[in-house]
Amino acid sequence: MKIKQAKEYFELGVIVGFYAIRDPLKVGYWLLVIEGKEERSWTLQTAKNEAKSFASLDTLVGEIEEIAGRVSTLQVRV
Repeated sequence: MKIKQAKEYFELGVIVGFYAIRDPLKVGYWLLVIEGKEERSWTLQTAKNEAKSFASLDTLVGEIEEIAGRVSTLQVRV
């Protein structure tokens, strides 16, 4: 899912949350997973339709704020 579509889905109430997972193809990088209703999920995509990787969680949270306008909680699971 590209950021423009993610913004639209968020405004429509389709998106219920976000979470970060480690990128299995790039050591030390993160993927942003967008969680939707009915147990659907997508990764954020680049313009070239590739999974968008983030070198830092700060950058990833900035992308969430671009979509949702705010981040109220960051949760980590081990």
